[in-house]
Amino acid sequence: MSATPTSSRVTAGAQPTLEYALPPGHSLRGYRILHTIGAGGFGITYLAEEPTTHRRVVLKENFPASLCYRRPDSPEVLLNPADSAESSFAWAHNNFMREARLLASLHHPHIAKVYTFFEAYNTSYYVTEHIAGQPLAEVAAAHAQLGQLLPQAGLLGTLVRVLDALDYIHSRDLLHRDIKPNNILIRKNGLPVLIDFGAARDACGDADPNVVESLGFSPAEQGNSGSDNMGPWTDLYSLGATLYYITTGQPLLPCRQRELYDTADTLSELPELLAVYDKVFLATIDRAIRPIIAGRFASAAEWIAALRPLFG
Repeated sequence: MSATPTSSRVTAGAQPTLEYALPPGHSLRGYRILHTIGAGGFGITYLAEEPTTHRRVVLKENFPASLCYRRPDSPEVLLNPADSAESSFAWAHNNFMREARLLASLHHPHIAKVYTFFEAYNTSYYVTEHIAGQPLAEVAAAHAQLGQLLPQAGLLGTLVRVLDALDYIHSRDLLHRDIKPNNILIRKNGLPVLIDFGAARDACGDADPNVVESLGFSPAEQGNSGSDNMGPWTDLYSLGATLYYITTGQPLLPCRQRELYDTADTLSELPELLAVYDKVFLATIDRAIRPIIAGRFASAAEWIAALRPLFG
């Protein structure tokens, strides 16, 4: 298995240093911070606990690192002295709260739950369930270290459940737009959870000037600002590209390059994969990752229907 893929979200800015993170033990709206999980260009993520229930949660903080900072003696978020900092921070805040409201409105067993969201310290936060598990990429890598591929039963179960989650969000005219091996978590009981809806948008033409891509996992239509060609097939390409990576250990080449000259392996013709996976299963992945939209599945339900022969 090659290196775990990382996000190539082109709108990402500077990475915040951990000196700006709220310290362990800090209490915020009844949540006690245990430690920092990570930091990205747009925010800081903490593991926290509800003292009354001892339930662990994930606390996400809007903290666009290129626009703001924190003094060591105060939790307040302060803007950098730049001309555009105020308007840019306002945009980041609105986008963050939009994601929080969107997630809070979703109720599906394979989508992470959002419990609440609020404003404090001149910025915004939302609280989501803490999922005890690993990214799909790490699960596959652990098998690869043993010289094994993920068994078909487990991978097929993951695929069908994620497709059901996508069918749910697509029925609400939403697109995820950032499906990749790190954004599918596998719980300890083996069930998947789709995470990171920060790039989600309306499938019906929500105005979004930002190009959000994860190279090797995003289709060509996603790389065009304001593209009106996106639909369920966009997320299905990314899910197919995720399974291509999981089964081969290699990401696809950028889709625009594949439109000109496609060197991707046809999975349903590879003997080493046919020794582990059913040809029907592999053929559905081949179809999902076709560079041209017309060649892909048009909906999650259509992909699920193509898998029915595997369920007896």
